[in-house]
Amino acid sequence: YGRVMDMRPSNRTDILDAALRVVDRGAGADITYDSVAREAGMTKAGLMYHLPSKDAMMIAIIEHVVGRWQDELLDVLGTALEESTLEQRVRAFVHFAGTGGVTQGEFVVFSEAVRRPALSQPWLDYLRRWFDFDVDTASTSLLLVWLATNGLWISEATGVLEISEDQREQLVALLLRLADGGLPS
Repeated sequence: YGRVMDMRPSNRTDILDAALRVVDRGAGADITYDSVAREAGMTKAGLMYHLPSKDAMMIAIIEHVVGRWQDELLDVLGTALEESTLEQRVRAFVHFAGTGGVTQGEFVVFSEAVRRPALSQPWLDYLRRWFDFDVDTASTSLLLVWLATNGLWISEATGVLEISEDQREQLVALLLRLADGGLPS
């Protein structure tokens, strides 16, 4: 993706944050050179210098979102990823995604990666690194918790579901209890 890595980190972050603001601002807002350049306060040519193709821009945005998720998940986890268990990582995900850690814009970016498999590698790498569920049944309850948590953030990010703070607290508590091996009463 060429020059995108040559960019100063602060410029890169500013540009990628601007792209997320574009999609966060409105339903169906397209991530275009024009919209991102305008939001970032730069020229389209300047943006294209750093991100020479739409795919390069989308991959950079996806990597930016995945990086933010991983940073926030590591904060919640409280230990190095390599030293954590799958249960600890799922619990961290429940806290992160179950307490509103994901935006509508990030869902749009995720959807674009799913819709266009050429863009999905950063998401797949993140998922495999954090949530590599075994095929045996020992991790099935954790998989259920992870799937339910994904359903929660996707429903909220798409506007399909609006839940109260009380409901959110109860859902997160229940998901964490399930992650600990407890069953709902």
